[in-house]
Amino acid sequence: MKRRNIIILLTLLMSMMSISATSHDIEVANSDDVTIYYKWTNNNTALSVSYRGSDYDSYSNEYTGTVVIPASVTYNGTAYPVTSIGDYAFSNCFGLKSVTIPNSVTSIGNCAFYRCTRLASVTIPNSVTSIGNEAFSGCTNLTSMTIPNSVTSIGDGAFSGCSGLTSVTIPNSVTSIYADAFAGCSKLSSIIVEDGNTIYDSRESCNAIIETNTNTLVVGCKTTLIPNSVTSIGYDAFSGCSGLTSITIPNSVTSIGNGAFFYCI
Repeated sequence: MKRRNIIILLTLLMSMMSISATSHDIEVANSDDVTIYYKWTNNNTALSVSYRGSDYDSYSNEYTGTVVIPASVTYNGTAYPVTSIGDYAFSNCFGLKSVTIPNSVTSIGNCAFYRCTRLASVTIPNSVTSIGNEAFSGCTNLTSMTIPNSVTSIGDGAFSGCSGLTSVTIPNSVTSIYADAFAGCSKLSSIIVEDGNTIYDSRESCNAIIETNTNTLVVGCKTTLIPNSVTSIGYDAFSGCSGLTSITIPNSVTSIGNGAFFYCI
């Protein structure tokens, strides 16, 4: 009898563990009948957009077409703010074409829109302060991206493999840009760092991102003109820049980082 009770208890515990392992906690349909999956955050007082199921690839293409994320969600009679786009939330949603993010969201997680190959339009509000690692990696249909003046950090590989991206403007609020942020953006021809940024600049209309204090070119593109004031080219600076046909490196440059021109074919 005791053994049977133990087996029943173990079965219940395993069932509870299975339930708690499920990624999305709730699902709510918008007024346009698009269902969005959420996970509780901040001690169950706020919501993060998530994916469906226990793993990011449990279901394929759970988000398609146009998705408008609400600023708040009413669940069981209570309104909860939507404050983040979680890790892998829209990952591999190949049918996703457009996303509008509300002003309530402050962060976009790692791989949030990874390989959303049909995604052509994303509205990022001025409330967002961080863009995670590989957040938009592989979004080959993106041609331009407006990064709001609230963003302070752009993660590793955040826009890597965005082969359709032609221009990017870095606002003066950005204080950290990690390696490979724009690697593999083969069509990128315009890079501008806004005036007033104390960490990075695009001196002499160079079409590149230069770390001001160290004079290190950290991100380049196919039209980059390296100024004579640059003393080093950072690792992976031109990585995956297959549109690059020629580059002139001035005598001022004393070091070139690992992988600086990797896969420039």
